[in-house]
Amino acid sequence: MSKDKPQRKTTISDVAREAGVAQMTVSRVVNGGNYVSAEVRERVQRAIAKLGYQPNEAARILKGQRARTIGLIVPTLADSFFSACAHTVQEVSTRHGYMTLIQTSSNRAEVETSEIDMMAARNVAGLILVPMEMKASPGLLAVQSAGIPIVTLDRVVKGLSASEVLVENALGAEEGVRHLIGHGHKQIACLGYDADLLSIQERIHGYTTAMKEAGLHPQIWKVESAKSVALTLQRKLEGPQPPTALFTLNNVTTIQTLYTLQQMGIKLPRDLALVGFDDLELASLLTVPITVVRQSAHELGRSGAKLLFDMIRTGAPMKELPKTRLVLPTELVIRNSCGCKGVSREMPAAGRG
Repeated sequence: MSKDKPQRKTTISDVAREAGVAQMTVSRVVNGGNYVSAEVRERVQRAIAKLGYQPNEAARILKGQRARTIGLIVPTLADSFFSACAHTVQEVSTRHGYMTLIQTSSNRAEVETSEIDMMAARNVAGLILVPMEMKASPGLLAVQSAGIPIVTLDRVVKGLSASEVLVENALGAEEGVRHLIGHGHKQIACLGYDADLLSIQERIHGYTTAMKEAGLHPQIWKVESAKSVALTLQRKLEGPQPPTALFTLNNVTTIQTLYTLQQMGIKLPRDLALVGFDDLELASLLTVPITVVRQSAHELGRSGAKLLFDMIRTGAPMKELPKTRLVLPTELVIRNSCGCKGVSREMPAAGRG
């Protein structure tokens, strides 16, 4: 009984023959290079799909070429904001024919440093990260020196020539706090942690600006971690002059706040008005839907990935690439926790921590 011969692996010359182009043209398309027209690129991609061609990643790396893989480092995937962001980056990467190596830093700078080194060792074609370190680490500078394109999301790294996708944190916070002021509140506290992060600093600045412009005294309650939110909030609300409204700096703080208020028997918005920065899962489905300043996790991921692949496509070393900064808008989503009534229960978008 004869055995079937093993199927021959499709080669780059097979793709070139099917598409009617030179092997060099196929190589340029596979490697994301320039100098290929849109019509030819589409023809080559159709041939690749038809023949099931798979570039040999191991051979590429051994030759010193970049892998068709990008790296993505986020603080955590347990936070719906970062998981949504990572999902969108992966979708864009797949459309470009790349894999995405996703790692989490667990909000720890030393873990992030180790992951950056691992990404560099794997010869990734580019790196997207939500950095924990606000100053460029030696490992990150080494990635930059190696010519690997880098895009940071949500935060800025000093000393790094990376492109950045940020959010209008200050303006978004101002809008949320002004909304509370518009309801007649004068005692509005601001609560959150991670005050060393640029995004949180900008939100505190927006809160402070809105309060001072209204002639009100800012009350900023900075805590060390998410675990400290409940204790601080309970102590402040049980004090002699509790606030009538609260602005929370991220969705984890908002969740901790809701839990604490429930334990204390404090009702929204009767006893305390609330506006949080970041939307969160089920925010619109709670007994009192939460008013939030929303930033789009999907747009953050999409914009960051697009920037990275634009950089990869040029083929130029990172030091020769122009630094791009995109700043995305926020949206005040008015529900009921602020004191507004009769607002529709809009489905929530991904929040963040």
